[in-house]
Amino acid sequence: MEEMEKEINKEEENRVNSLEANEQMEGPPEDEQVQQEPQQQTVDEIEELKQKLQQKEVEAQEYLDIAQRLKAEFENYRKRTEKEKSEMVEYGKETVILELLPIIDNFERALASSGDYNSLKEGIELIYRQFKKILDKFGVKEIEAEGQIFDPYKHHAVMQEEVEGKQPNEIIEVFQKGYYLKDKVIRPSLVKVAK
Repeated sequence: MEEMEKEINKEEENRVNSLEANEQMEGPPEDEQVQQEPQQQTVDEIEELKQKLQQKEVEAQEYLDIAQRLKAEFENYRKRTEKEKSEMVEYGKETVILELLPIIDNFERALASSGDYNSLKEGIELIYRQFKKILDKFGVKEIEAEGQIFDPYKHHAVMQEEVEGKQPNEIIEVFQKGYYLKDKVIRPSLVKVAK
């Protein structure tokens, strides 16, 4: 009996050994193959995702370059327009000054003349008309005030007085003329208003 048991154990051992040898020669069982296929698929997906990430990084860098170029171009444009605006203001000042210089020349001539009062007065009236003409050329107009109804956008009331025959808020006297520059009030008229 003992010998039989030894033989059975030996046969069992041989069978186990032959199974192990077969497994090594055939490769892993089917379960392990199925497990390796998803691992391979995961590795492929990771590689594909890496490639997509690299493409997106390249696109992002291109967009960043475009944005930086646009920012630089806009900054240059802003500086250029500020400079042009500044030059236009300076040129505008120069234009006005050149128009006013002949008036100064006429004042100097009037002051240098040794004529009588009437000729001096005529000279000053001529200069005054010349000056008004230049203001008109630049779009500066006088604000009509006397006899008008008070308008807080065009007039600044410094006094009020009760006057018969005048309606309330009618301007009865102008202390200082106001002016428009085109449609904008650049200086309101200082006026006395009826109560």
